[in-house]
Amino acid sequence: MLVRSCPHVLAAAVGLLLSGLLLSVGVALPASAAPASPEPVSLQPVSAAPRLAARDLLPLRGVMAVLDSRSGSVPSSVTAWYIDPAGDSVVVSATDDAAARAFAAGQGKVRIEHVNARPVPLADLRGGDTITTSSGGRCSVGFNAVKGRTRYVITAGHCTKLGGTWSGPDGGIIGPVATTSFPGHDFGLVEVASPSWEQTHDVDTDNGSLPVTGDAPAAVGEEVCLSGSTTGHHCGRVRSVDETVNYGDGNVVQGLTGTDVCAEAGDSGGPFMSGTQALGMLSGGTGGCLLGGQTYFQPIQEMLSTYRLTLITGEASRDESLAR
Repeated sequence: MLVRSCPHVLAAAVGLLLSGLLLSVGVALPASAAPASPEPVSLQPVSAAPRLAARDLLPLRGVMAVLDSRSGSVPSSVTAWYIDPAGDSVVVSATDDAAARAFAAGQGKVRIEHVNARPVPLADLRGGDTITTSSGGRCSVGFNAVKGRTRYVITAGHCTKLGGTWSGPDGGIIGPVATTSFPGHDFGLVEVASPSWEQTHDVDTDNGSLPVTGDAPAAVGEEVCLSGSTTGHHCGRVRSVDETVNYGDGNVVQGLTGTDVCAEAGDSGGPFMSGTQALGMLSGGTGGCLLGGQTYFQPIQEMLSTYRLTLITGEASRDESLAR
């Protein structure tokens, strides 16, 4: 058996979307009401956006620090906030503009962005394939890693927060949760305790497996691809970096990367890639693929450094190298 970086499984999430629900994540994580697609995002190539010097970003970072300090009292209608260097502002996204203005009161260089739906972590508690927990949760494998002789599956923290023993797509036991960081961050580890599982450096795509050859940070405007157990493999572009996202009920996550790639319930933890480089794991999003949703992913570098993990990587074929 293989612990693949993301099994490609087509799932029927249409019923959930038609009912206005994206997922239900138990006591701590809310159901989403996403009746309409978010407003379209206009993306510019990275080279086309004006670049501010590091010293020019200091006032904006100061505003971010103040807003982050207010995370404990942020209203549920305020969905995210991030620095927009091109606009020389801090963007505060919200379903209620008045609430956003109140949340950012006293801070300059703030731009309010109205959105039609709030993000939710994309885990599915109905059980099913991919990786499932004995407590009833279903998510996606992100990447494989090791620390010494201990083997791990990397996935989303709101998935591993569910606890229990996790199993693979065929129901075979992988192992217990090793660690969880959520909220604040959104990453977690499942120990590969069973010797019957062989770790790989692959990510599933529509055209077979793609090797992970390393890791890299994402940049605004960059093309990225997600492999999710529900929606499979599809691509889009990065719209923001270092974004703070409010999932509600006190679940605020900092340092996420925003994209226009869609996802569905059960895709949580799935890998985001740029070519053969690992970028991070799906955290949450809005809308769903039928409605043209947006997503956020947890960059992988912080997790690798925090737990001193070694990402399992391989070599790309000549065709894969030329395709980048």
